[in-house]
Amino acid sequence: MDLEKGLIYVLVDSTDSNLRQLLEKMRAERPEEMPAKTVRQLFECQKSIDRAAKLAGVKRITHHDLRHLFATRCIESGVDIPTVSRWLGHQDGGALCMKTYGHLRDEHSANEAKKVAF
Repeated sequence: MDLEKGLIYVLVDSTDSNLRQLLEKMRAERPEEMPAKTVRQLFECQKSIDRAAKLAGVKRITHHDLRHLFATRCIESGVDIPTVSRWLGHQDGGALCMKTYGHLRDEHSANEAKKVAF
């Protein structure tokens, strides 16, 4: 990730042939561009997301909404907050995630407590 340039790099290993094929197809759609050029830019992705939401009949979803959904699902699935924080690119040890998503931990904790029998 190069935040100064606004770039996210994706490493595609040999076990993820679907993603590799998709990226190669997207690259082939633009034969006039240099191979080192980005595959898609954020505004292009947003156009696709907008179109998909419209076709599905749901309200507009942004990349930030998807990021929030990802973090929420990770935490609700039991991934610890410092790990989620690192996955999101935070460098504060999880402080922002705790502030933003800490309430999810409380709900999860309450549900887990119901499983304890004496």
